[in-house]
Amino acid sequence: MTSRYPVMDPIDELTFGYRTAQVVFTASRLGIFVQLGRDTLSLETLAQRARVTPRGLRILCDALVSLALLRKTEAGYQNTETALEYLLPDSPKSKTAILYHNATLYETWGRLYDVVKEGKPVDRSQIADDLQGSEATFAAAMADVARFSARDTVRLLDLSSCQSLLDAGGGPGLYAIEFARQNPHLQAVIMDNEATLAVARENIHHAGLEGQVRTRPGDVLRDPLGGPYTMIFASNLIHAFSYDENQNFVRRCAEALEPGGRLCLKDFYLEDDRTAPMANTLFAVNMLVNTEGGDCYTFAEAHEWLAQAGLTPEETVRQTPISSLVIGRK
Repeated sequence: MTSRYPVMDPIDELTFGYRTAQVVFTASRLGIFVQLGRDTLSLETLAQRARVTPRGLRILCDALVSLALLRKTEAGYQNTETALEYLLPDSPKSKTAILYHNATLYETWGRLYDVVKEGKPVDRSQIADDLQGSEATFAAAMADVARFSARDTVRLLDLSSCQSLLDAGGGPGLYAIEFARQNPHLQAVIMDNEATLAVARENIHHAGLEGQVRTRPGDVLRDPLGGPYTMIFASNLIHAFSYDENQNFVRRCAEALEPGGRLCLKDFYLEDDRTAPMANTLFAVNMLVNTEGGDCYTFAEAHEWLAQAGLTPEETVRQTPISSLVIGRK
């Protein structure tokens, strides 16, 4: 693949990525793609609508043209098909919520030097006011990620004999919704904080699955999980916790399972020496700058938690090169 940068060595290739990322984040934060929609707008009109300086907007938009996200004509700028597909809130494959989340992460990653030196995550008060976000905006970002992953996951998990499922830390609820949609006999419960569950309930209502999917407010590390369940599912949750917290979480899940029940931990696992896959080593850095004890864990560590909780490691399913399902049975 040809590099997008006129680089002369691999170090430049590794270190230039922040430039394209910040151009896209900034354009999204300013609402450039939304303002354009399916129209063509002159630089002056777009600058007025976005409330930015014409010079700054011209340089930004020309860079977006070079990234194939905008098209430039004599009449002004317009979104390309790629932008229309991904960068509007109502796009079929919208990434607007996760772009907002990633713009926030950009600011925390900018303080990685201090985090490594001091051993503490970034103080959220240092984040720009318009990027402070909320539980609801985080849930929306996770929905952008889960929208297609959930359909993949339901094909990998046999829930034909599963009567009850807990989606622990289930966020916007897209996994539980997809499980229920594909398994009409299934009763699912989503457990998360109340602000996040407000988003989940909207999604449940939109899917017409109120009779199959319920919500349970609470902290999965401390509050009663309910049950017993045939299956407990946790997607991209354990990386937010420390090793000890995960050990406790898996033990609590084991107690909430019925005999023969299964626990599925879907996450970004590392190989035993912790240096691959590269995407997951970088995600571990993301946990370093944003959490007190979060990390990416090895398959061996996940199996340790299962064994310590009295669960038998049953299966490991590679969903993608970076995401896998580790399954244990009671």
